[in-house]
Amino acid sequence: MNNLFIYSINDLGPDKINKKSKNPIIISTHKNENLYFAVGYSERGKIIRISLPQKSEEDAIFEIAKYHPEFLVSDQYCETAEMICKMYHGRDVKFDLEILDIEESTINTSFEKEVILEVAKIPGGSVRTYKEIAKLLNSHAYRAVGTAIGKNPFPILIPCHRVIRSDGKIGDFRGGTPMKVEILKNEGIKIQDLKLLDPKKTYKK
Repeated sequence: MNNLFIYSINDLGPDKINKKSKNPIIISTHKNENLYFAVGYSERGKIIRISLPQKSEEDAIFEIAKYHPEFLVSDQYCETAEMICKMYHGRDVKFDLEILDIEESTINTSFEKEVILEVAKIPGGSVRTYKEIAKLLNSHAYRAVGTAIGKNPFPILIPCHRVIRSDGKIGDFRGGTPMKVEILKNEGIKIQDLKLLDPKKTYKK
């Protein structure tokens, strides 16, 4: 039987949370060395949110729970959390987008959904620019693309870390610049001084 612990966001102490989700989700975690990975599943049995790695299990859980305040902590989906960990460290993992509960996630607009689905197409070991993503969507809203990517509820699985600036600089990342550099290097991207060493071979301007 899975270990099951019932929590509410109040157990973690934040004052400001997103209360879009009304039904409890299930959160499972995985520890690798000094980092904790967490994944949240909706009642439909699909991934509704992923936490970027944190230094404590509580912080990893909170990264999901602040958007879905009623939740259960269980080992039911530990294997998925472990899969996210392997992807973080450069493992190329194939998956079906059907495992994502996009409709019940914090993706709010059709444009945000289009951006996220386009980013999902970027293969490991390569990158795209914000401008390229916009053009693929027949849009000139480069900043809006960046905003949508910043809201990505499925980081690592939907590789928002593979989207960079047009000048070859890696750009911002919700988990911080050092984390973005680490993930890209794990995937074989060569970076120096926060910029791709050979951008012409990696992306088109």
